[in-house]
Formats: sequence, C-alpha cells, structure tokens
Amino acid sequence: MEQEINFDKKVYDKVLQSNLIDVFNKHHRKDISPHYIERADRNIFAANQIEKTQIERILNLGGGGKRHLQASFSDNNIEVYEVDIQGDCDLKINIDSLEKLPFEDNSFDAVCAFDVLEHLENFHLINEEMFRVSKEYVLVSLPNSATEIFSTVFRNKAQKNPDLDRGVFSYFYGLPLAPPSDRHRWWIYFQDIIRYYYYFSLKNNASIEFWTPKLNLKKKLFKTIFGSHLYHTFFCQHVWIKISK
Repeated sequence: MEQEINFDKKVYDKVLQSNLIDVFNKHHRKDISPHYIERADRNIFAANQIEKTQIERILNLGGGGKRHLQASFSDNNIEVYEVDIQGDCDLKINIDSLEKLPFEDNSFDAVCAFDVLEHLENFHLINEEMFRVSKEYVLVSLPNSATEIFSTVFRNKAQKNPDLDRGVFSYFYGLPLAPPSDRHRWWIYFQDIIRYYYYFSLKNNASIEFWTPKLNLKKKLFKTIFGSHLYHTFFCQHVWIKISK
C-alpha cells in the first residue's frame, strides 16, 4: 500500500507542475466536435464515434432508461448493456450506492457514461470501476459547470416554471424551494476535468483524448482576445474524455 501511495505522489507532482491548457491542447482531438442539445442527439453522436472502433459489447451507465444508445447504432452486432436506476434497462440499481460494479475485469469492450458522473457522490470509485471492467476504452462526457455564469447568471436569466425544484438561476446547482429530484453533486470547472483525467491516465498507464465543440466565429474572437483560460472556463459547455487501455 505504501508503494502505491508513493507512486501516486510522483504522478500527482507531475500533474501539479503541468500547464493544464497545454495538457488539453496536447490531447485534444480537433477533428471530433460533440454538438447536440437533446439526450437522443448526444447518443447518436456517441454511437457514430464508437462505430469507428472495433467494439461489440458496451456497458452504458445511467443511459436514461430508454435505450437511446442501442437505438443509435446502425450496426446490429453492437450490444449495449444498460444500467440505470429506472426505466428500461438490463440492471436496475442506484449506481451511487455501489462499492463495485458487478462485473468481472475486462467484461465489456467499452464502458460509457454520458453526463452521469457529475450526479454521483462516488465519482472517483465509478471511474476506477469503469476502467476495470472495460477491455478497450472508457468514454465519458461531463458538463462544465461554470458556463452557467455567463449564459444564465450574467444575463439575469432566471428559471421559469416549474420553479419549486430549481434555484433562481440553476436547475442543477441552485437552492430550490422544495427537495429536488435531480442534482449535480459536483461543481466542475473545465480545468478540473482536464486535471482529473490527466492524472487518471498517468496513474493507470492509459492514453487519453479530449473532445470539445468546435468554436463558432464569436467564440473564436473571444478566445483570441481573452485567451484560452477564460474561454474554456466560461464558454466550453462540455468535455468528452476517451481513456484507452
């Protein structure tokens, strides 16, 4: 156990000394641009990327209980095993209550979680477990929480009906008037995402890719004037991470 802690310390020191924007740029796939609004479109984007790889069996965590990912594949040989807390799924369970995913090592070619992990208290455990049960890679998408500041708060764009389970500005982060049915457990900045998965890849001797939406003209101008740090912190809405063994 002591040896593992020492190894992690060495990896952490390397991450601590790194410029995270440089790390992002080094591992950024500019040819892949995740653009979508609805859950179904998000799954179509994911399916299009997955079909470019030699994948036959997928574990999908928190897919929404409607088998969107399976329906998005044109290849009928790809099988998606769904785990969720509700709806149509293969294993109905609260992921946040797990101490271990109930699968053997390398049970699935790929393991996916799209805008799911930010809802979980056991974020770190589930990331490790996803990597353990995957044979080829893990594919994750996460929202950048700080984009709400300019898109909603700065514009004074208060939430409308229904408002009992929402904060004044934020559905996932505000203080609602009644107990909410759905909350994010983590307020995650862009550089938090880059740092965590860079550390994760080094610790597990894995390769990593970051996918972000391509910039429109307005965002390119903002980035040119104010720099990468401010652009990515406040205007890059989500980050996709592919961790390959």
